[in-house]
Amino acid sequence: MGDEREDDDETEILRRRVAELEQELTRTRSLLETIFARIPAVFYVKGVDRRYQYGSPWGFRIFGVDPAYAIGRTDAELFPPALAERFAASDRRVLEGQEMASVSYAVPAQGQPLHFAGVRFPIPGPDGKAIAICGFAVDVTERIELARKLEKLATTDALTGLANRRRFDAHFAAEVARAARSGEPLTLVLCDVDHFKRYNDRYGHQRGDACLVEVARALEGLVRRPADLAARYGGEEFALVLPETSQEGATKIAERLRSVVRGLGFEHEDNAGHGVVTVSAGVATVTGGGWTVEEVIELADRALYDAKAGGRDRHVSVYEERPPASVGRGG
Repeated sequence: MGDEREDDDETEILRRRVAELEQELTRTRSLLETIFARIPAVFYVKGVDRRYQYGSPWGFRIFGVDPAYAIGRTDAELFPPALAERFAASDRRVLEGQEMASVSYAVPAQGQPLHFAGVRFPIPGPDGKAIAICGFAVDVTERIELARKLEKLATTDALTGLANRRRFDAHFAAEVARAARSGEPLTLVLCDVDHFKRYNDRYGHQRGDACLVEVARALEGLVRRPADLAARYGGEEFALVLPETSQEGATKIAERLRSVVRGLGFEHEDNAGHGVVTVSAGVATVTGGGWTVEEVIELADRALYDAKAGGRDRHVSVYEERPPASVGRGG
C-alpha cells in the first residue's frame, strides 16, 4: 500500500508539473502572439509541406491576406507567382541544409512599395532534421529611401540640381562601353557659358549662380530618354550624354540649347558682339569599338574650343567612326 501511495504521489506531482508546463507554454504563446500582433514585423512558422502553421497578423495584412485564411495554405495560394517563387526558393535552401537563408522583397502598397529584409531558418526535430521553417522579416523601406536620398545627394550638383561630375564619369563610362557592344552611335556635348568669369566680375556671384541655374534648366529640358544625362561638368561647363544619337540629331539638340540660352536674354555687356548670355558647344559623335572615355571627351573638348575660337554663341560638330569592337582596329 505504501508503494502504491508513493506512485500516486509521483503521478500527481508529474501531472501538476505537466499542467504547469502547459500553462507556461500557453502564456508564452499568448505573449508571443501579442507581441507579433502589434509590432510591424513579419513572423511565421511553416511546416515542411510549406503550409503556414502560424503567422503574425500584421505580416499577413501587409500583403492584403486575411491571417485566419492563411493558416494551412502555401505561398502559391496566397501571393503573386513571382513573390511566391522567391519565398519557395528560400524555403528550399533551408530544407536542403542551409542553416539560414536571407530574403528581400517588395510588397505592393498604396503609393510606394514597402521593402522587407529577413531570414529563414530551420526548426530541427530530435534527429536534427528540419520539422518546420521559421521566418522573420522587418520593414526596411525607410532605410532604402534614405540610402537613395544619400546616393542622390552624392551624385547631384548642389547648385543646379543636375548630375555632378562623379555621376557623369560613371554614367559616361558605362555608355561608352555599351556603345562599343551595340555598335550604336554615342554623342557627347560639352558646352560652356561664354565669358562667364567676366559675367561674374561685372554682375556678382549671386547673378552668376542664377545664370548657371537657368542654363542648367535649359540643358535639362533637352533630356528626353532614361539613358540621356545632363550634368554639370565643372564651373560654367556642362555636359550632355546622348546614347544612340546620330551627329545630325545631336547637332539639332545643340542648336536648340544655344537658341534657348540666348533667348533667356540675360544681359552680358562683356560678351563682345552678343550683349546677352550665350553658350558655345562642342558635339562629338562616335561609332564603332575601341573608344575610350578620354578620347571621346577630347573630341568634344576640341570641338568646343573651335566653337569659341569661331566667335562663340555657336556649336561645332565632329564625327568619327572606327571598326566594330569585334573587328579590331588594326590591319
